[in-house]
Amino acid sequence: MKKEYFAIIKFPMFISISLLIITLIFFLMVLGSYHRLGLSAWGNIIYTILFVIIVMLIGTWILALVSTHKKIKPPWLRMYLSWMLVNIYYPIARIMGRISFQKMDTLQESFLYFNNEIVVTNHQGMHYSNLLLLLPHCLQSSQCKIRINNNIVECEECGGCDMAKMKALARNYQIKTAVASGGSLARKLVNETQPDMIIAVACHRDLTEGVRDSWRFPVYAVLNEKPKGPCFETTVSASVIDFAIHKFI
Repeated sequence: MKKEYFAIIKFPMFISISLLIITLIFFLMVLGSYHRLGLSAWGNIIYTILFVIIVMLIGTWILALVSTHKKIKPPWLRMYLSWMLVNIYYPIARIMGRISFQKMDTLQESFLYFNNEIVVTNHQGMHYSNLLLLLPHCLQSSQCKIRINNNIVECEECGGCDMAKMKALARNYQIKTAVASGGSLARKLVNETQPDMIIAVACHRDLTEGVRDSWRFPVYAVLNEKPKGPCFETTVSASVIDFAIHKFI
């Protein structure tokens, strides 16, 4: 339980520590420059710009932390937070993870948990009609004679894999469901569908990159299980997907 807790808080902890280190380095640089030669006009301009950037990074991060518990109403502000999360804070966390020799899977999992907290807080109970359930092709059994390409309707519901459960959920809730064999196809499906909300299932890497690529859309991320190894006959809990759908319709 303790290990799982630290895995969840790893991403926000890395960002908070990184911002603290950046701030300390900045003030040490300012003090060092001032005591050596004083601050020139150009030095004042440069340090002022750096100070504004640091304040913006810290202020936005505080807002991101708040958004995991309190709804951010202005759509433009939610969009801004989403962009900052995937394009600024995630790369910072990756650098911190490499410096501290952390496993990338646990960092990505923590990032996805953090993203889900923001998505649930800001979008649950919105009753979205245009919801997209995006599934990986590797959920299908390798022994299946039918190859599902994009449309889950092709599944004959033999029960040999979790595709049948996903098809049943899609039918019961009347939601759009697509099966993607890779990141490029997933992006294409999202751009064509333009959903109000995405519930995406994939492995750590694909799911993280998918959330980053689709930052304009709220994405609730569900990690698949890999009992037979990566990208081969993976599984996903139907109850987790059902829980996610209930949050947004």
